[in-house]
Amino acid sequence: MMKSWVCRGLKLISLSLMILLLISVSVWSADDKSLVLYYPLDGDTKDATKNANDGEIQGKSKWVDGKFGAKAVDLEPNAWIGITPSDSLNGDIFIEKFSLSAWIKPNFEGSAWEHIWRSLPAGGSGHNTLFINKDSGLISWRGMVGGGWTVMCQTDGGLIKEGKWYNIALTSDKKKFRIYLDGKEVKDADYQESDGKITEYRIGGSGGETYAGVMDEVVVFLRTLDQNEIAGIQEGMEVFLAAEPQGKLTTVWGDIKQQ
Repeated sequence: MMKSWVCRGLKLISLSLMILLLISVSVWSADDKSLVLYYPLDGDTKDATKNANDGEIQGKSKWVDGKFGAKAVDLEPNAWIGITPSDSLNGDIFIEKFSLSAWIKPNFEGSAWEHIWRSLPAGGSGHNTLFINKDSGLISWRGMVGGGWTVMCQTDGGLIKEGKWYNIALTSDKKKFRIYLDGKEVKDADYQESDGKITEYRIGGSGGETYAGVMDEVVVFLRTLDQNEIAGIQEGMEVFLAAEPQGKLTTVWGDIKQQ
């Protein structure tokens, strides 16, 4: 009997400690310098990090039910989110290690090549850009390499369909580019160093190539997320940020439940 009460007490203590860890996560996530941009898109285009990389919607849009959280933005054709970058989102971020992720629900009313993320250098027409192609259903990462427009990593077709939610993620460890779809790697390619010197960033496109549809939870890390971390994003960024700093939090919780 005494042993049973002791076990229950230890379980309650462990659960309390886990809750305290989760509460402390909000402080950790805000101080994580590798997370340079996080748009929850819950009714505004504010950057949830301390970096103040806030955005402004250009063109027509509306707020709709999101994949996670309260809301998501529904961009009409020729609409996008223009980002006012701080020093944290410098012009050479895609030369370094990075990870980019966004939830999309395309309606295929945009251009053939729909921009998820668009980078623009001073006086240039385009740079590091993450596309989907609505005709073929492929995902493509392209940019300027040595002054020439280059396909740096591109999947096969048939991956993206109209009206479905997808998480598209792209990572670089300066050895490989990797594209993930819904937490699973679908393509890798050798790293190529792009030209850098970006001055402007957009979510949803620019010019004649724009995305149309719903978008939620756009994030940029200045580090390479591994496959387990990309899989963790599938549960939403709040859950991801809660579990990420503890590393073994899921294992600890499993151990508690078995006691």
